[in-house]
Parts: sequence; C-alpha cells; structure tokens
Amino acid sequence: MTTLIIFHEVEDGRRWASAWKQGPGSRHEMFARIGVTARCFLDPENPDSTGLMLEVPDMERFQTFMASEEAKKAMEEDRLKVGTMRVLAEFIP
Repeated sequence: MTTLIIFHEVEDGRRWASAWKQGPGSRHEMFARIGVTARCFLDPENPDSTGLMLEVPDMERFQTFMASEEAKKAMEEDRLKVGTMRVLAEFIP
C-alpha cells in the first residue's frame, strides 16, 4: 500500500468538493473501482487550494488510471489546474 498526498489548485473549490460527496458517480466511487481510498482537504483560507490523501494498493494500476480518458475528463469537469498538481509519496527511511 502506498500513501500519497496530492495538492492542487482548482477554479472553484466548492464545485471540486461536490464531486467528492459520497454516492453514485462520486470521485470516491471512481477511485474505489481501482481499490483507492481518499480523504479530501480544502484550505480554510483559500478553498480553491485543495488536497487529497490517497491509499493506493497498486501504483501501476493507479498511474494507468490517472493517464486514462476517464481521469482526464474528471479533472476537466472538476476544473483542476493540472499544472499546480504536486504529489508526495510516503517513504520509509
């Protein structure tokens, strides 16, 4: 299992957050299909600054998914500013 922390800016934090509400069609459901669980974060001072903590059981499958048209469409729908995305992977020193 790999833990990732992902930071990114979005055009509208409320819109982004609504895509993560639990239920059919949510981003939680989308990631669950590849075994990934997510915790979501908004900067209280700037709600367009967002983050995720992901538990990823298979990094190869995750990377393939993130390069897919489905993932690209979701990022576009959520108005993610892809150039702002930063990913940190947990490591054991």
